[in-house]
Amino acid sequence: MSRKQTAIAIVLVFCFALSPLAAFTFEYNESLSKASDITLGLTLVTPGVLGLIAPSSDYIAIVSSYAGTMVSAYGVRTVLKHVIHKPRPYVGQIDRPADTSKDYESFPSGHSIMAFSAAAYAQTMQLLFYPDSTTMKAVSATTWILAATTATLRVISGNHYLEDVLAGAAIGSAIGFLGPYLTYRLLQRDSNAPHILAGPVVGMRVSF
Repeated sequence: MSRKQTAIAIVLVFCFALSPLAAFTFEYNESLSKASDITLGLTLVTPGVLGLIAPSSDYIAIVSSYAGTMVSAYGVRTVLKHVIHKPRPYVGQIDRPADTSKDYESFPSGHSIMAFSAAAYAQTMQLLFYPDSTTMKAVSATTWILAATTATLRVISGNHYLEDVLAGAAIGSAIGFLGPYLTYRLLQRDSNAPHILAGPVVGMRVSF
């Protein structure tokens, strides 16, 4: 199966998994909401397995690209939530969070953006940098499962509507792909990239 077919299959599975939820608005559930925080945390740390299989020469590139990807995802999440004032499903419900400051930050789902950024990052790193690593293939599959679980929990916990998490998943996946892809193009793996040297020992290749 090609990379494009794999990506399409993942998106379709995710959509079909959540489509039955579109017809429902769930009551707020604090336990499920906390569970989504836990699955998000697990999703974000899972790509750290890269540190166990990557050579030490790749550490700086991996850390900087992952940090850049996550910072970008959080920045996009923050901007969109403050520009789009969509009420959450629990607004007006009796059993709801005491904190009202996030009542109109439903779209897009920040948890989904961050989780799917991590999942797409792990998948793209595996395909571009470590295509033969069975460990990274397992990590990629795990991050996608955790990301989908996080998105599902955000809906059934009453924090988001289905469209909120679908938009978050799409945005996060795009950001998660771009981080490793740009890193791949900037590193010496692009043999056609011109050299940019800074001093006697520091160098990199740049290609667009």
